[in-house]
Amino acid sequence: MVNVSTVLNILTCLISLVGVVPLFVYLDKLPQIAFPAALLAAFFMEKKALRPLQGMIPTVLSIILFLFYAVRISRENILDPAINIVVILLAVRLLSERIPRNYLQIFALSLFALSASSLYSLSPIFLVYLLTLILCIASSLVLLTFYTVDSRLALSRKAMKRLVTHAVAMPAAAMPLILVLFAIMPRPQFPLWDFLAPSAEKVTGLSEQIEPGSSSQVRPVKTAVLRAQSPLLARTDLYWRGIVLNTPLDNAWVRSAITEGGYVRLDRGEQVRQTIFPEPNTSPYLITLDTPAKISGIRAEQSSDVVFTRRKIAGRMRYDSVSVLKGAIRVRGDIDQQFYLKLPDQVSPRVKALGKRIAAQGKTDRERLVALEEYFSSARFRYTTTNLPHGDAIANFLFAGKAGHCELFASSFMTLLRVAGVPSRLVGGYYGGDYNEMGGYYLVTEDMAHVWVEVFLGKDGWVRKDPSVFAVDFTGVRAGEADDFVARVRKITDSLSYFWNLTVISYDLEKQLHLFRSANTTMRKISFPAGNKSLFAALLGLCLLIAAGWFAKRTWVKSPEERVLRRFFRRVAKHYPSVSVSPSTGLMEIAKQTDDPVVREFAELYCGSAYRDRRPSASELIRLRLLVRAMANSSRKDAKGLGTRHKSLT
Repeated sequence: MVNVSTVLNILTCLISLVGVVPLFVYLDKLPQIAFPAALLAAFFMEKKALRPLQGMIPTVLSIILFLFYAVRISRENILDPAINIVVILLAVRLLSERIPRNYLQIFALSLFALSASSLYSLSPIFLVYLLTLILCIASSLVLLTFYTVDSRLALSRKAMKRLVTHAVAMPAAAMPLILVLFAIMPRPQFPLWDFLAPSAEKVTGLSEQIEPGSSSQVRPVKTAVLRAQSPLLARTDLYWRGIVLNTPLDNAWVRSAITEGGYVRLDRGEQVRQTIFPEPNTSPYLITLDTPAKISGIRAEQSSDVVFTRRKIAGRMRYDSVSVLKGAIRVRGDIDQQFYLKLPDQVSPRVKALGKRIAAQGKTDRERLVALEEYFSSARFRYTTTNLPHGDAIANFLFAGKAGHCELFASSFMTLLRVAGVPSRLVGGYYGGDYNEMGGYYLVTEDMAHVWVEVFLGKDGWVRKDPSVFAVDFTGVRAGEADDFVARVRKITDSLSYFWNLTVISYDLEKQLHLFRSANTTMRKISFPAGNKSLFAALLGLCLLIAAGWFAKRTWVKSPEERVLRRFFRRVAKHYPSVSVSPSTGLMEIAKQTDDPVVREFAELYCGSAYRDRRPSASELIRLRLLVRAMANSSRKDAKGLGTRHKSLT
């Protein structure tokens, strides 16, 4: 035998755990310690039959802890104190007396905690937590009804298993309806609780300032930056444009406003269309495959150096981009060449001397560029993200260590170009991408952040040059992800996250309308040839007839035991008019009121099978029918006897 209270307490602990786990890393130290302690204490109280907190103690403790966090609530900080309050109250309730009201409070607090976790991160695992919580709460509510009647009730293992199975079947049966409602119910253009969500942290590796020598190492972080639906491309085409840095500021390079009279024109070349899904971030710059010709699906502004910025900082979004894989941006008109020749206030004499030497090797900007490329190619530079040069970082990189990362390669290359009199600028973005064949998209991560150079070459316009490729080990450093078992598992996991964002997080009113328009268009396109209209009408009539027959069977055709029971009710009502008979009247109650041995035998036999949760066997069904007939014969005999006595009296 299994106690209902034991199963109910186990499910209650599981519900609390599922509700708090997704939220745990966002809690303060106090609830992070109090909740596990309360959960363990609740488990041992159940196992050792210890006495929980009773009376006013839980209430007073809840009020004190509530006030402790409530004073921290402000307009700028609502969510953090609120989630700590919820978890603290849940911990107190786990230690409280197990009465029905407290059980219901635990269920509600756990559901609130899980809901609050979606404001921090709404990943596919949230759906697993939610379904688990719903199934556990459904089972617990069914058990709670039995617990309310008798807290000491115990059931057999088979009966307990059947009870929990039926309880779980209820929410499971509602899943198709939930999916239909998800597709058709109207939804707002922004999350209802978005005002509670904490500010999104910047998760991209895109920097609005480059300062060579500012750090001795760069720690790679493989955090997702964006996913881009795109055909498979050559790796040398995977330059993702973000920001252009054009102005020296002390020892750094920053972006300044451009007031150029000319406008850009992209040459004809291979066009690639992408749908880009960036991760939430606070950067205004939109990442696109270089070189973008057009962006749609989002309100954006384009500058003359082909940098796109969004007007409104929002959460998760998507936009479409058309890019030309040319690696050059033509300019019709003039550029401010002096603007693109500015140098930092302090440039090493050795760097200036090298730049002048490069300038002397060519008469045109193109020849000087070729000379600089030959220098970088023969210098045997190495690519590294550790032990980066300090102080005069560019001079140390060029003449001493000859090892650095993309910022040092690009900034030193551009500085030498400007010293040589060749207009140039830095472009910040990403290079590379792991292609996911299952989803048909590229995954770009933060460790792929990259900087390259654009050189102005007259009629050719701004031409992309990546000096990092001259590193002797650059190919190995920037190689794609190995296609091993771990990589395949990671791709499967990432594709699940991608489809979750695509179908659930990004599902909005616009997609609903598109879905309905597509369905309407498809229905209108359905047509039948004139000669087959009669055949179609016959098939439609047959389908309707089958549906009507199925509905009639479900509505009017009863099972054998139900038909016997209905005849039984009719016989009792006819033979015993004073007895109130209805389908809600208990059989044993009818047997008691009639005091008829035939009725009693019928009630005991029928209830014996019903209480065992099984249908009557064939032999039992025959006996039930015989008993109903015996009641009919008894009625006829009684009527015949009454008629004989009536004649004798007359």
